[in-house]
Order: sequence, then C-alpha cells, then structure tokens
Amino acid sequence: MGGVTRGPVLPPGSYQVRLTAGGRTLTQPLEVRKDPRVATSDEDYRKQYDLLVKIRDKVTQAHDAITRIRETREQATGVAERAKGNKAIADAAEALDRRLTAVEEELYQTKNQSSQDPLNFPIRLNNKLAALAGVVGGGDAPPTDQSYAVYEDLTAKIDAQLARLRQVVDTDVPAFNALVREQNVPAVVIKPAGKE
Repeated sequence: MGGVTRGPVLPPGSYQVRLTAGGRTLTQPLEVRKDPRVATSDEDYRKQYDLLVKIRDKVTQAHDAITRIRETREQATGVAERAKGNKAIADAAEALDRRLTAVEEELYQTKNQSSQDPLNFPIRLNNKLAALAGVVGGGDAPPTDQSYAVYEDLTAKIDAQLARLRQVVDTDVPAFNALVREQNVPAVVIKPAGKE
C-alpha cells in the first residue's frame, strides 16, 4: 500500500480563510460541515484530524532527516573527491556514508525506481506511516485502537533512527571535519588554466 501525503481534512467547525494577492489580503468566514447522512460525531472527526496531524508531522521529520542525510553525504563525497589520493579522508568519507546510508535505508526505500519496485523492495518506515494516514483518513470514523498502536510503534522506530542520525551528526561529522582540517584539504580547488 502506498503512503498518503495529502493533508488532513479539517473537522467540522468554524474557520477563517485568508487570501493574499497583489499586496491585498481578504478574509472570509468558512464553516466546515459534516455530511448529514453520516453519524460520526464532531469529536470523532477531531480525533481523526489530531492523529493525522501527528502522522503528517512525523513523516515530515523523517523526510527532513533524509534530506539532511543526502546533503551531508554529498558534502563528504565532495571533500573526498577534492582530496583524491588521501586514503584517510577517503576511508572516513566512506565510513560516514555507510552510517548515513544505514539510517536512510531504514527510513526510506532507496531502491525504488518504478511503480513495480515495491514488489521487490519492501516499503520503509516513512511509507508505512504515510500508509497509516490513508487508513486513518480513509473514512468517517475515529481512529481505531489498532491505528494508535501502529502509530506508536512506527514513530518509536522512526525516533530511534532519528537518534542514530543525531549521533552521526554530533559525533561522526565533527570527527570527519577534524580529520579534513588536520589533513589540510583545500576548500576550493582551481584547475590550472588551459586544463579541463
């Protein structure tokens, strides 16, 4: 099952909608009403909305971590390329990449390239949690006890990976940076004129 990344539907209630364009802001009241054919209470809609917001926020944290991992990897790889021939830096960049990749691959399925790939490569934590959003928001009912249990399980696993990433960022990245400074690798390398 694929993850759902659309935002949660607002529960019934009174809101304001604001439009800003061309330096002007217009505000109008807006009332969200439930389908009168459905017996779901406003409180049940609120529970659904509250869980969907929590899911959205945790998926966003996971995606932000993936972006951070990729940016860090790219920078370390760039330093290693500038320090060609420096085995210590190449080894340290490779070790840093392995630690980052281990976290990334728990959060996100990196091998998916086509719509058929999930058949061969299982979905990861971000997609599992996003799929839960589809279950929770897929009807006019409050979240089930099972939905809360799955949410707690998945967020605990995501939090564990985020803690691993913090460890890498707080320990391994500073150690890599210290090695680079120690090896006196230039930040910018300019090729001699006439050589491309």
